[in-house]
Amino acid sequence: MKLSKGMLNSKMPSCRCLAGKVVVGADRRIAASHADGMGQFCIAAPKGVDYVPQAEDDAVLLQGEKEKICIGVRRVDNPYAIEPGELALYSQGGASIILKNDGTVLINGQPYTGGNNE
Repeated sequence: MKLSKGMLNSKMPSCRCLAGKVVVGADRRIAASHADGMGQFCIAAPKGVDYVPQAEDDAVLLQGEKEKICIGVRRVDNPYAIEPGELALYSQGGASIILKNDGTVLINGQPYTGGNNE
């Protein structure tokens, strides 16, 4: 509650959301083209997740007064047929880990059960 009140009472910096196209990505930054031209953007991701978008990915970009951030890339397909609440981690090379709603973990499509092996 205190956090939301503080946010409402403080002056928030202006920020614009842009659609862009990744030109190149490396070391937690990307170069992206967008309606206003081209720019360098930091990559934002949840804690514990690290990724670098590929060239030609459609990116969601935030441009503030001081900071430029890529908050993600657009996915139009669902190659792992995940359901709401599930998570798929995968690489361009074919490695994948899928966390299913029923507690199953699939590693490259093979079921894995771990933990209490007695």
